[in-house]
Parts: sequence; structure tokens; C-alpha cells
Amino acid sequence: MSMVALGMRNLMRSKPRLLLTAVLIGVPFFLLLAMQSIGEAVQRQAEVLTREVNTVVQLRARGSMGHVNMTNQDRILPREVLEKVRAIEHVAQVEPYLLAMAPITPPNFVMHVGLAPTAMKRLESHGEAGNPRIIAGRDFTPADAGQDVAIIGQAYAKWAGIRPEDIGKAVLTVDPTRTHPVIYAMDRPKRDLRVIGMYASGYVFGDQQLFMPIDTFRSIYGIDKGISWLFVRVDDVANVAAVTRRLKETVGDVADVLAPESAAVFTSTTSRNVLQLASVGGLLAVLLMVVVVFFVLLMQVRERSREIGTLKAIGASNRGVTTQFLAEAAGLTLLGGAVGVALFKVAGAALTGRLFAIGIGPFLPSQYKPLFESLAVGHDISVSLVGLVILTAVVAAVVGSAYGVWQATRFSPLEAMKNE
Repeated sequence: MSMVALGMRNLMRSKPRLLLTAVLIGVPFFLLLAMQSIGEAVQRQAEVLTREVNTVVQLRARGSMGHVNMTNQDRILPREVLEKVRAIEHVAQVEPYLLAMAPITPPNFVMHVGLAPTAMKRLESHGEAGNPRIIAGRDFTPADAGQDVAIIGQAYAKWAGIRPEDIGKAVLTVDPTRTHPVIYAMDRPKRDLRVIGMYASGYVFGDQQLFMPIDTFRSIYGIDKGISWLFVRVDDVANVAAVTRRLKETVGDVADVLAPESAAVFTSTTSRNVLQLASVGGLLAVLLMVVVVFFVLLMQVRERSREIGTLKAIGASNRGVTTQFLAEAAGLTLLGGAVGVALFKVAGAALTGRLFAIGIGPFLPSQYKPLFESLAVGHDISVSLVGLVILTAVVAAVVGSAYGVWQATRFSPLEAMKNE
């Protein structure tokens, strides 16, 4: 039997030791894959938000926030603006929104947003970016148009006492008569909305919104015509400036034309910090893996000095003994890598989110700590990264084993047995 085959067969001599070693090697593999997953998820989110912000122009009634019940800020765009905007060249999509404010306690307020069921759910406090992730229930469908249904932010749901398991059955009452120092009462009847979904945005105020079909909003608040906000998606970033000029020429007498950039700034700043932390975490995981692999294999070889002495006594050469242990080390490393990959494929999405919260969340500003709850962390694996990691681990294993074997093979068979 060749020394390589003997090394592979030796893997099964002690199943508990094999399992323990595989787990010790697999954990750093998992940590590295988790750091990679976090980095890729944040990068994807940054790219999406930046693309949405950079190609979207917002219109509001001149000098007004456009909230239908906000004191001195309730002027809205006339409905004919919609058709004028749609006729402008390079406008790819136009999305109208209606907004109202609702008071909650402790002293604060939430946003009620009316939109087309297929429109992007935009978050007012961060450059009007979206779409937040649905974490319970379902999203709107075209069939929800005009229906008494809503999707609620997780912070608003917590205040209302609505739990994720309640989604689909929970009812939220919209009361336009309620007031606040900046909100005036509207003489409109209350309306119960069935909450069909809950979302998480990762932003504190972004999670305090309630989305409903725009026709339902008009019925509740008595807004037959007009638009609070109008979002104009341009077909290409290069055409944004030209479309903005045309918008000002066409509707500038009644509208403020805004090109939001705050979300892009927020995204680039926050994502850069998270990516840096993920990179440091990945580097630490690699170092941990190298240290674990090196010393685990070194200790295993040192514990088997008697075996090395026996092999030499029956005629095995130093080269043959070294080949056997290196083959065994490579096999253990590959098995440990497989354990790490399997763990990541099975539980990567769930465990990585918690790892992000525990390991990276504390380093983020407090207002961004909920980000991990909305981060769409996947369990996809980069083949090139796994290959590089396994190669690094195998090298560490080979070096650790070779060093231990070299120390043992320097002795005579009797000395090797005594040195165990």
C-alpha cells in the first residue's frame, strides 16, 4: 500500500478525533464565508440604492412637503402634472405618491403612504430610497389596488402591538381626526386596514411607515385629486441633468424639482464602513484558520512519535513517512473545509445575520444598528474564494505536519518512540 493511501486510511482510525479536528478547521472556514457574505450583501445594497437615487428625480408642490394633513405643508401637486411629466423624453417611469402623518406616543409621528401596488416603497427619511425587505406576510399585488390592506414597518408594528405572527390577521385603525403639534385633524371616518405584510428597512425612521394602495389612501383622507410626491425615473444616469432641466421648464411654476442624493451619501459612507469591518473580520478569520490548522496538525504529528518510530523500524524512509502524514494533513483540511462549507450552506443566511449584529453592529452608529435586520444576506459561495481558502489551509496543514514530522524523523526509531 502506498504511503498516500496509508495516510488517507489513517483518517478513520479515530472517529472522535477526526470529527473534532474537522470542526476546529471548519469553524474558521465558516467565519470567512460569513464575512464574505456580509460584504457582498452590503455591496449589493449600496449599488441598488445608489442606482435608484442617481436616476430618480422627485417633484413636490412648490414650497411644500406635500403631506396632506401637515400644518402649512399640505399643498400638493395638481394631477395634470403627471401627464406632462410622462411626455418628457428619457422619462422611463413615473410613480405618484400621497402622504399623511399620524401621531403616536411617546411624542412622535409615523408616515402613511399611498402608492400603486407595484410601485417602489420609498423611505422618506433617507433620500426616498427603497425597497425595504418584507420580513413577514407578503408584498402588494395588482389585485390589492383599492383594497383595505397595508404593509407596516417593524417599528410602527411594535408600537401598535402587531407581531410578525399576527400578519395577515392584524388590523390597524387609521384615524384622520387625531392631531399633533404639526398635524391637523381631518373630518374623516376611521378606517380599519388589514395588515398583510411587515417590512424592515434598516433605518430607524424608515421603519415607521405604513404603505397602502393609493386609491385606498384617497378614500380615507378624502383626496380625490392631486399628488404629494412624484418620482420620475430617468432611463440613464447621463440623461438626468437634461430631464431635470425639462421638468423645471414644464412644471417648475408649481413644483420643486429635487434630485435626492442623501441616500447615495448615506449608502456609500455606511457601506464603506461595513465593508472595511467585514474585510478585517475576513482577515482575522483567515489568520485564525491558519493558526488552528497549523497547530492542530503539528500536535497530532507530535502525539504519534511512536508510530513514526515504528514505521522507520520496519523500513519506511523519512520521505515515505513524511508523504503519509502530509497526505493525512491534506485530507483533514479538505474535510474541515467541507464541514465549513456545509455549515454555511445549511445555516449561513440565519447565522450570518446574527454574526453581523454581534460582530459588526456595535461598531455602527446607533441609528444604523437595525441595518442587520434588513440586510439580505445569502448563502451563495464564491468558488474562487473557497479554492483560495482551501489552498491556504492545505499549505498551513502541510507546513505544520512537515515541521512535526521533520522533528520526529531526525531521531532513530528508538529515539522517536521515547520522544512521544
